[in-house]
Amino acid sequence: MGRVEYIVCPTCGRNRVIESKDKGRVGWPSDVNLETTILLQVREGGGKKAGEGGRGFRGSAPGSGFHLVPSESLTLPEMIESGEYDDALEGMKQQLLRVVRQSIDLGFIERNEI
Repeated sequence: MGRVEYIVCPTCGRNRVIESKDKGRVGWPSDVNLETTILLQVREGGGKKAGEGGRGFRGSAPGSGFHLVPSESLTLPEMIESGEYDDALEGMKQQLLRVVRQSIDLGFIERNEI
């Protein structure tokens, strides 16, 4: 039986293989800039309708998938300014604070590192 180790993001719960033959050890992006990174992605479906070409189901046709609509997607400052996403932002903030507090309590993060 095969065995695979996954690491889980404590902020969002996303999990991924911790090490692979092709990519090596998992890395965390260091170039995230909260002023410019799009946090709210608006996407539209594309491609053919179900049963019209491909294998007969949505997503099998060329050009299908959900494509980013940059003009409607928002950065964190834009989300804050709009006020429309206050509840989602508050939840994200509380989760980040929980992760930082617990990391300090466990000795994973030192206060002077913040």
